[in-house]
Amino acid sequence: MSASAERRPCLALVGNPNAGKTTLFNALTGLSQHTGNYPGVTVEWHAGEWRLGDGEALLVDLPGAYSLKPHSEDEAVVRDVLQGKVETCPRPDVVVALLDASNLERSLYLLSQVLELGLPVVVALNMVDVAASKGLSVDAAKLSERLCVPVCPIRANRRQGLAALAQAAQAALGGRPAPRPDLWRQEHTPQGDVVVATRYAWARRVLADVVERPATAVVTASDRIDRVLARRWGLLIFLAVVALVFQGLFSWTQPLSDGISSLVGSLGGWAGGWLPEGALKSLLVDGALAGAGAVLSFTPQIALLFIFIAALEDCGYMARGAYLMDRFFSKLGLSGQSFIPLLSSFACAVPGIMATRTIGNRRERLTVMLVAPLMSCSARLPVYTVMIGAFVPARKVAGLLNLQGLVLLAFYLLGILVAIPVSLLAQRLLLRKAAPTLFVMELPSYKWPDPRTVLIRSWLKAKAFVVTAGTFIFCISILVWGLAYFPHPEAIHQRYSALQAAEPAQAGALAAQEAGEYLRQSFIGRAGKALEPAFTPLGWDWRITMAALASFPAREVVIATLGTIFNVSEEGEGEHLKLSESLRQASWPDGRPLFNLGVAISLMVFFGLCAQCASTLVVLRQESGSWAWPALTFTYMTGLAYACALAAYQGSRALGWA
Repeated sequence: MSASAERRPCLALVGNPNAGKTTLFNALTGLSQHTGNYPGVTVEWHAGEWRLGDGEALLVDLPGAYSLKPHSEDEAVVRDVLQGKVETCPRPDVVVALLDASNLERSLYLLSQVLELGLPVVVALNMVDVAASKGLSVDAAKLSERLCVPVCPIRANRRQGLAALAQAAQAALGGRPAPRPDLWRQEHTPQGDVVVATRYAWARRVLADVVERPATAVVTASDRIDRVLARRWGLLIFLAVVALVFQGLFSWTQPLSDGISSLVGSLGGWAGGWLPEGALKSLLVDGALAGAGAVLSFTPQIALLFIFIAALEDCGYMARGAYLMDRFFSKLGLSGQSFIPLLSSFACAVPGIMATRTIGNRRERLTVMLVAPLMSCSARLPVYTVMIGAFVPARKVAGLLNLQGLVLLAFYLLGILVAIPVSLLAQRLLLRKAAPTLFVMELPSYKWPDPRTVLIRSWLKAKAFVVTAGTFIFCISILVWGLAYFPHPEAIHQRYSALQAAEPAQAGALAAQEAGEYLRQSFIGRAGKALEPAFTPLGWDWRITMAALASFPAREVVIATLGTIFNVSEEGEGEHLKLSESLRQASWPDGRPLFNLGVAISLMVFFGLCAQCASTLVVLRQESGSWAWPALTFTYMTGLAYACALAAYQGSRALGWA
């Protein structure tokens, strides 16, 4: 954190998982958030500005924890920040402890440890509406009297009670530390499990006459919903929801993506009209704009994917997905704990691998790390979108489902299906010693997703992806443009100028041939020609080969690279084509179309399974503690991708698709 941030008052937000902490943090800070990593671990911290009175304070959102006696990196970070042991984060001046009103006894266990740290504490009593739906009535005033700290009832998802919480937090700044809880009524200091029992006994004493419970158990709306969604037909319903998500990813965002592509193309045409022919014009139009357009055109799909995931998480349904998948995962030697990391990997494998830190069993954790990169992350989505949009017909199946959406779903399922044998082999050959874990999980109550929370979370993730990946893609686009443009021999221009003077009617065709000759003589063309024989069985020529190889540091680079290569090759036609149009018009030297459905499938299979992400491999090394695991991951995924792409293309030829 910056020095200016450290001079401001600092408050830490602490609470159990699924208590609504992220919703409260988003409600208090809005879009003023930034993210980083604590030194030495891969746990993320989130910080934002919280307006208190006439000034602003720094609010740090700590990972969800059940205890300050750490059993995971998350809980260790919470403890270290609260004790002032993290250099990049100042020790909080005030702790905002979030309690779940529907499960106060468990929440007070963590609070008892927080109170012992000697910091001012303000309690935010969240989910009072959920508690009421269970027939629970909480006397916040009496609870405040028992704890000797301010207790503010709130509904974070409806932004209710936040003003009172801000006033209490401001009053606590510079105030006295919260009194230590009277836990120990024995003369000796308890140890081991006795400590746990003592803390819960204290919690029950505090809550005596504070919580009024119904005479009989109340059947809540969540209970009734779970009778359908979490039982017999639950798995089929969950898969249907996932299928609907992927239908929407392709169908609902296509007009916006097309509009962005057209806008960038028009901008390129306008800019090209003002510039003379030469390297500068080619750099701007075929390098910078082609790369930027390729990134921006698939941003709507990425943003919508983040929105879907955030909404399903916020409403509580994603936890049911983990519960439903536990039986299936147990047959693979895993548990439902693996579901969230693998699901996170559909957005990006980096946070997915980081999320494995919640898995206590090392055997299961390493298995999930090995297969997490197989999940089709958002960086693969652009490849699928371009290839499906260009070569899969936009028609209905059974009069209802979109064929393009079904193909997109199939490629997302590809990673899951391949992960099954990989997981089994890894545990049999590499990880045979450790035993599988049991899966215990608390299911949060259902609630309507908070639109503000969903949109803020999706916006920040999409923005981070575009800024981080976009910067890298832009740099790679310029590099690829340079490799595709130079050395640009003058002799080629002189030869084709003479031919155009002799045959004016063939000027357009000769200009296209000249551009193709420049590309073949370029640095990237020469390298591609040398490697082309190895990839010809996949249906690729040297241009596709070079686009694939250039994207090994980050797979999302491939679209920008294809845009650069194929728009450069079409430069002589006098227009800046959309990438899909350029791909459809590309051909082999004998005039055959370069791309067809078989080649598109081969390319998508390769990118769906190949380890083309340097960040993923680095994080895998950090989490596993050895370079052996990322080396193994890169080797097996690259070999698997080549073999499956080869089988896909040759199979497509046998079916007449290529």
